[in-house]
Amino acid sequence: MFSFLRRLWIAPMISPTGLGLRKEDEWGKGHYGAPRTHGFHKGMDFICVPGHIVRMPINGRIVRKAKPYPDSFLSGVVIRNKDMEIKLFYFKPDNELIGKNVKQGENIGIAQDIRERYDDKMIPHLHLQIDSLNPAMFL
Repeated sequence: MFSFLRRLWIAPMISPTGLGLRKEDEWGKGHYGAPRTHGFHKGMDFICVPGHIVRMPINGRIVRKAKPYPDSFLSGVVIRNKDMEIKLFYFKPDNELIGKNVKQGENIGIAQDIRERYDDKMIPHLHLQIDSLNPAMFL
């Protein structure tokens, strides 16, 4: 019985920057569900220092590179494991890790400066968005 429960246990997600969530700036709040012009915020924004290391938030495979905006220099990745798929934006990923399994906490890239797209009134951050969850993890 206990081994069954141990297999279902999911490791918690860690901050990819080692810092907390973006509280509020002139562009808005960084928590999930924060109001936006066209709906609500679909992720969590982790404060970062541009140029610093970004760490893998979960154990999983870095499936591919991804862009938050088609017309932007900003980049990120899609990460997948058996329980979820997430997008992590506003960092330059290590190209050698694309398509590979990476352990939680390992270095996966360098934080970009989102202020270059917006302005100095936005706190530098990484956007982490959970796109899908395996419902079996809740049963």
